[in-house]
Formats: sequence, C-alpha cells, structure tokens
Amino acid sequence: MSECQDIQDGYGFHFLDDVAHPVVKINAIGIESRSSGQYYWDNSDRRGGWLFQYTLSGNGTLETDGRKQILEPGTGFFVKMPGPERYYFDETANTAPWKFIFILFECSQEEYYSYVEDRLGKVLTIPYYSSAVQILFHIHRMAKEGKELNPFLFNSKVFEFLCCLCSLDKSGRTDQSGLILRAREYLDSHFKTPIGIGDAAACLNVSQSHLSREFYRITGTKPIDYLTRLRLKYAIQLLHTTTWKMEEISGACGFTSSNYFNKVFKKYMEMTPQQFRTYVKTQGYISVQI
Repeated sequence: MSECQDIQDGYGFHFLDDVAHPVVKINAIGIESRSSGQYYWDNSDRRGGWLFQYTLSGNGTLETDGRKQILEPGTGFFVKMPGPERYYFDETANTAPWKFIFILFECSQEEYYSYVEDRLGKVLTIPYYSSAVQILFHIHRMAKEGKELNPFLFNSKVFEFLCCLCSLDKSGRTDQSGLILRAREYLDSHFKTPIGIGDAAACLNVSQSHLSREFYRITGTKPIDYLTRLRLKYAIQLLHTTTWKMEEISGACGFTSSNYFNKVFKKYMEMTPQQFRTYVKTQGYISVQI
C-alpha cells in the first residue's frame, strides 16, 4: 500500500449573483494527487453535470462501455453525470500517485457534449501545452487567488474551455496524417473545378471509402463537408466583392450548376445567394467568415 498522502487543492462555487439559467455554470475545479484505493467514484448516482479530468502524472483507471482504460499523463476523460462510468486509483497496480486537474460544470446545451463525445470519445489525448489544458490552470489560479469571484468571468472561461475541446481533432492536436494533409492540399487546390471526393482519392491512390473514413477519423469532418465549406467560403467572397451573376459564381466555385449552388448555399446559410448578397450590403460587413 502506498504511504503517500492524498493532496487536494479544490474549490467549489455557489454564486449568489449569477443569472437564473446560465449557458454554463462552474461547480468545482481542483488539482489533486491521489495515492489511495479509497479514491473511487461511481458516476451512476451522482448529481447531474459534466466532468473533465486530465492526468498530469501517474495513472488512473476509467471503466466505461464495458472496458477498463488506463489514464496516462496527457490523457483526460470527459463524462456526463449521472452515467455508467467508474474511475479510481488502483494502488495495487501503481506506486506513484495519480495527479490530475479536473473541472466540474453544468451546461444547458447538450449538443456540446454530444459533439465532443461523437468526435473524440470519452477519453481524449491532449498535449499539456494545449489551450484547453492551459485554460483549466488559469481557472484554477483564478479560484485560488479569489480576488474577484465574478460568476460571468468564471463561466466565460469555462465556456472557452468547452469550445477548445470542440476544436480538437481526433488525436487531440491540430497536426494530421500525411494522407489527410495531401487530401486537404488537393481539395484546397482544386475546389474551384467540379471535382468530387472520388477524384481526390484517385489522385492519392486510395479508395474513396478509405479516404472518407480516415479523413473523418482524423479531423472529425467528412471530406465532402470540407470541400463544400471551401466552395461556400469562396462563393461568399465573390458575392461580397463582385457583381457577378449567380451562374458565374457557381461555376467559379466548382458547382455543377447554378441551381445546385443555390440549393447548397441555402441549406448551409439559410438564405439564397442573392438574399445573402443583399444582407451583407445592408449590414455593412467588410467580410463574412464561415
């Protein structure tokens, strides 16, 4: 049995001057070092909330989806409570303490949790220097110093953390495999012509299904959606900076016809290209990013 003592540096929150139903609401944040098997949590009977816990050193254990996963340094888990997960320190398998930073919060927008889980799963690999991890340390410092316990300031940082999670790729980084880099380079260079994902796959000497599967596995985005986004971004630029007709713009962006261009544009932008052109002019926007 380990002779190390557990170390806790955690802070709970109950703001009296918060709005009634905030988008996000921080409940607790802390840095802990656990070396006893008494550290054991069963999420099935816990109060509702979202928990993110990131390993700094040592190892922890998470049981989820019928299997046991070792939480090594650089990995974190993101779970919704109550839930079927269990996580704990296994002192029979580890001699070094499990040190981690955690944040517990509530969010009224379930779509954010689903977005992260669908793309990244419950266990994430994230570099220590990533924005998501560094924001956690920043929130912890704010709590530790306790200079101004402003609910809006704290919760804005929690939402920033959540957005950073959503922006991660499958590996927790922004770098990608050689295949995906070459695929993106091909699409970036040829989107103005009426190519499809099959053309990219043929150029890269892989099957279309393999390219689509790997592209989504690494980036969390389907290649056809990536291609469509490129075309729409260019279409928006032309709508804003030229007086070209819709037929000219659709052709310049790689769409096979102006009718198809109109259909795709309306699906993603919720207005027709002509309506969008009028809209940005009346609003006085210099540019519009998507």
